[in-house]
Amino acid sequence: MDDAAKRLFVGIKITRALQEDLDSPAPGMEQYFDANNDYLQIVEFGENKFIGRYLDDGFPVANLADVSRNVCSIVKLITRGKRIEENDVQIYSC
Repeated sequence: MDDAAKRLFVGIKITRALQEDLDSPAPGMEQYFDANNDYLQIVEFGENKFIGRYLDDGFPVANLADVSRNVCSIVKLITRGKRIEENDVQIYSC
């Protein structure tokens, strides 16, 4: 895939502790990160896994903070309120 075809992904790197939370999420929260949803996706980049969402082409820069907060809030729901730092959410090109 050439660089022009890459998409931006806003997400959090899945650590061992986060993976344990994803393996046993809060009741009813699987819907937020299963394969058939519009909320979050789990993707692999190289040897690392991330949870987050892809941005559509032409996504407004002004809305990046909203996406970051949305990713954080859903991950907090999944993990029963575990603290997510602002710096944990990053943008990746894939």
